[in-house]
Amino acid sequence: MSFLNRVLVVFLCFTLFACDNSKPEFEAWHKKQKTKKGSEGESSLNSADFYSTDLLIDKVYRSMQGPFEIKSVQVDAEKDELLWIVGYESEVLQAESDVALGADFMCHNNLDYAHPENLPWKLKTSGANHRIFTLSQGQSELKFPEGFGIPIPANQPLNMVSQVLNHHRPELFINTRHHAQLHYLKESEVKEEMTPLYQQAVFVTKQIDGSDGAHGLPLTCLPYHDHPDSSVKADVQHDCSIKYDEKAKYNPYEDEYGRKYTGHWVLPNEPETLSTDVSQMLDLKEDSRIHLISVHLHPFAEALELWDRTSDSLLYAASFKKDSINFGFESIDYYSSKTGIPVFKDHQYELISAYHCTDTSDQHTAMAVMYLYLRD
Repeated sequence: MSFLNRVLVVFLCFTLFACDNSKPEFEAWHKKQKTKKGSEGESSLNSADFYSTDLLIDKVYRSMQGPFEIKSVQVDAEKDELLWIVGYESEVLQAESDVALGADFMCHNNLDYAHPENLPWKLKTSGANHRIFTLSQGQSELKFPEGFGIPIPANQPLNMVSQVLNHHRPELFINTRHHAQLHYLKESEVKEEMTPLYQQAVFVTKQIDGSDGAHGLPLTCLPYHDHPDSSVKADVQHDCSIKYDEKAKYNPYEDEYGRKYTGHWVLPNEPETLSTDVSQMLDLKEDSRIHLISVHLHPFAEALELWDRTSDSLLYAASFKKDSINFGFESIDYYSSKTGIPVFKDHQYELISAYHCTDTSDQHTAMAVMYLYLRD
């Protein structure tokens, strides 16, 4: 497996699989616990600090190419008390002095469940890597709306994935390290009931092999699916709408008709717009609401939008500020709301990305991900 593929597997690794139905949902489990609530007043905000080992920057490293580390971390290995994660932030430091180096050297910092099977409740996050947070250049912190959080036992093993970046300074030779802070409340100190969230990623894919047609579209439908004559499309012998069997195993990287896809692709030196049906990735078992949305994009991104195609409505458009001098990002905004965005299990959802790579001196890659935090 190539280095690029190894990094991609670490970053997404998103083949969906069946959940463990023997465990209760979180709220059912939580109701059985007898934790005494804190007294009146403001809940105390706690923080856990995590540091990566040294990561040497000694040349130009494009997105997803820099030195990285996967490190096991825990909030408190000695306690199993329930915590509520309410925020996360990360920065890149000069290793010797701990001076912050700024966003130019942040590729990404991920925080994942190391062993989600050990949770006493069923985790709704689908995928082989169960992500809690992803921070990247331009987006160094996330904070849930007040009263919302991700529940986790204090001794739950986590993996912190740290990777550095260097687009513009080929002469640099410096040791760096990631410093991350996980912000949380203790269940025993929370004054009012918290609303539990879980994270589900949806991402744009690009076809790299196989026949024409959308993911899951039967080959016999190709002449009819996009035909401009509606009478041909409506031919009773050719039902060309894409239907998914809920019991079928879904893989966003390939379908049963030989099509293959990637979530990390090389950019052409021209405008490129891609769209992906993410209804299966969203994996809704019931209607819900999205209370936070963060995004992961690479340089030369122009847009990333999430659409409800059933209602033909735009749910969220990524907002970001590009580096005014070099390529990359100065900032990437995120959505956070108590009210939230309603989503429905029987609706169709589409993610659309737009890129325009204008640098012909080197090869650049793209990813386009939205991390959706839904009510558990």
